[in-house]
Amino acid sequence: MSVFEAGVGVGHRAGASRFAGGITEAGPRIGRAADLLGRAHSARLHEEGFFKRAGHAVGAFFRLLIPVLLLVTLGGASFVYAGTPAVGFEVQPWLNIGYLVLPFTFLAVHLTGRRYGAGYAFGQVILAYALAAGVAFYARDELQAALGEQHGSLRIIIGFGAGLFIAHLVAIFLFDRLRGPRWWQAPLIASLIGGIVLCLIAFPAAYSGTEIDWTGRMLDYMAVTSVAAALLVIPYWVMRPLVPPRSGFGGY
Repeated sequence: MSVFEAGVGVGHRAGASRFAGGITEAGPRIGRAADLLGRAHSARLHEEGFFKRAGHAVGAFFRLLIPVLLLVTLGGASFVYAGTPAVGFEVQPWLNIGYLVLPFTFLAVHLTGRRYGAGYAFGQVILAYALAAGVAFYARDELQAALGEQHGSLRIIIGFGAGLFIAHLVAIFLFDRLRGPRWWQAPLIASLIGGIVLCLIAFPAAYSGTEIDWTGRMLDYMAVTSVAAALLVIPYWVMRPLVPPRSGFGGY
């Protein structure tokens, strides 16, 4: 069919050139008709391309729906339980459940990257942060009334939010570059480096200039995220058969 259409197109162009040269009075009308047919064909292809792109966009949205909700849920849990002391960490009273939930967000991003690739993982992070920011803005009064002061100051929230955002982007890049036959390498190193980036950005942004010994807290929490990076390889291994990668990733 494409060869046939190409032959028709060539015939039209040749005919148009002959008639445009003044061979017959009917020529210009035939040339204009061919031109109109060509424009209609181009418009049809453009419409098909538009609908195809729209279909891809809708499909990508629905594929990201669950990953985004998972990431938002984990981030919301970290926020809600920021004032709840972590059992077994009494030696560090500042280390609450909210801190312990944050490393699980790396697992959520890794599973998306494993299944769909870095582009989808990046979209997951962007959409999740946009959704969380929208909820925090429009429901800030209700959140403050429900949680009181346990969630910390706005500076702490912004500092850890920014640190976690950059840490997620770093983890997405590392996971995509390191994925391969050593299945544990990508999630382990990506979570490990991501946790370090989180600490190096979040603690200075949240506590610099205050009386809090934030350097000690930062080093302690860096140890926590490092241990969590190693432990979270286990649920990643368990979920690998449930979240197989799409074609093009070599099965890793």
